[in-house]
Amino acid sequence: MRFVASSILAIALLGCGDDGGGTPVADGGGGTDAGPPELCTPDTFPPDPGGCTPAATDYTPGADDGWDPCLSDDGRYHQVEPTISSIARVMAFEEIAALLFTPDADPSPDTFLMARTIYQEDEGLDSRVVRRYDPHFEVPEGTDCTMDGVPEANPGYCTGPARLQPILLDALTAGFEGTDPRANAGRVEAALLWFFAISTHKESLTCTTKAKDCDSSYAYYSGGGAARCGIGLARYVAEVDPHAHDRAWDGILAVRCWRDLDSAEVASDLDMRDRARDQYDRAVQDGLAAVLADRLGRLRAASGDAQRYWWAFAQVLAVPVGEEMERRGSTTEAAALEAAVDVTDPAEVDVDAALAAIDAVYDCP
Repeated sequence: MRFVASSILAIALLGCGDDGGGTPVADGGGGTDAGPPELCTPDTFPPDPGGCTPAATDYTPGADDGWDPCLSDDGRYHQVEPTISSIARVMAFEEIAALLFTPDADPSPDTFLMARTIYQEDEGLDSRVVRRYDPHFEVPEGTDCTMDGVPEANPGYCTGPARLQPILLDALTAGFEGTDPRANAGRVEAALLWFFAISTHKESLTCTTKAKDCDSSYAYYSGGGAARCGIGLARYVAEVDPHAHDRAWDGILAVRCWRDLDSAEVASDLDMRDRARDQYDRAVQDGLAAVLADRLGRLRAASGDAQRYWWAFAQVLAVPVGEEMERRGSTTEAAALEAAVDVTDPAEVDVDAALAAIDAVYDCP
């Protein structure tokens, strides 16, 4: 996937971190100074880079890359805090996945009810979706997405309450009522992956003032997995684009390296922060696009009601992928992707046009 540097983000330290409530979950295996586990070496590691090379400013653990030595150089994620409660939300996603994400069968109303119960657990996924803002969007300083009327006025920035929570609650309710269960299951899956992708970016920003938010950023991608492994979004990306997944891990370690080198209570080296965050976000966004491309291929191969699952999934995930295309200056491709999936019949999705738009923008993570 081609390297296109994103715009340097303005400082927008709004909202609070995700590791402040609920029952914390113990170290998920990323490694701590008390005794890191062995590095994970999946079958796809080291992945084929396909001719891609890191950007000149990128961090690579232990390499001569222009970064000062830091604790990430051993290839492990070293937690800021001994526990990371965000891991529990990724584990909840995996529980929901086991209940709903079955494109070849209709989930029952009871399974939708169980999934909604998991989603709405105290300090669980819904508690973070409803307050999630997307720092990719610039808004006036001081905008608070928890205030009445603000999400409706800023649906891009206030993506959680304005877009993601309505998709999720509507889909879970409709599925419970027996309405189009497969399509609604697909919507839930795609919306939660979208939430995880935004969360990695948001938490790496608020880590500027709360170092433990770096832990949440790591957890929302990996689910607390050991280096080069993971559950949740990491599991999806690793299956379809091992190189993007590998680069996402380098990005995670870049963020932690920055916060190790810039370790005051409030970080001050914002240039280094933005280099690390951009590296991480490029890989996550490329991985998200690769997941969408894979699911479009599954849509083309499917038939009957299974098509409705992948069609609904693609319609939801095409939104953040298209928005990233626009950020990279590819407005024509973004419009082509939207038009390809914005249909009322799954059989009418123009898979070739959608895949061509994705391929034109995403090359090297």
